[in-house]
Amino acid sequence: MKEINLLKTWFVYPVLLIEGASLMGVELVGAKLVAPSYGSSIYVWAAVLSVTLAALTLGYFTGGKLSMRNPTEKMLFIILTMAAIAVIIMPFTGKIIMYSTLDFDLRLGVIISCIIFLAPPLYLFGMVGPMVVRLASKSSDEVGKTAGRIYFFSTVGGILGTFIYGFYLVPQLGIKTTIYLTFTALSILPIAFLYQYLVRK
Repeated sequence: MKEINLLKTWFVYPVLLIEGASLMGVELVGAKLVAPSYGSSIYVWAAVLSVTLAALTLGYFTGGKLSMRNPTEKMLFIILTMAAIAVIIMPFTGKIIMYSTLDFDLRLGVIISCIIFLAPPLYLFGMVGPMVVRLASKSSDEVGKTAGRIYFFSTVGGILGTFIYGFYLVPQLGIKTTIYLTFTALSILPIAFLYQYLVRK
């Protein structure tokens, strides 16, 4: 079977742009999901931002270790598939957990809610960067250059995603439609990988 090296070609760029945009979209959608139950006070935004950073940090750490043990494109797209699933269930898990924590202290309730429904997709997104760096580096001498390029495109995706989600998708289409679109965009990547895998097999 011919080896697949998609991430050493053009395919790396849509992966990074979609992942970066989805990350910021999930963060904005998470804040909107929390708002009906907890409002949009400084406590809410502090919880959303703190959980976001904590989940990404753990994702970076796990992704780094996983990239050393099992650096395959198959594993990367399994992570993206899991992230897509974690995104699509956000409205359902969010509604259940926020309903269950309404009697809690405001700060405790919003933190627990964010950890349960917001942290999983962000944790998975955090794993993507280290995996892509490992897969896209042709040699150890190129790791720094590759990492810089990868995080550049991921951040560009995040910037574009912030504007698209914040100025159009969420206010114009609503939360559920936005989540469906994010799920679809994330799902395209594993499907494209599977297609390439079958074609080159």
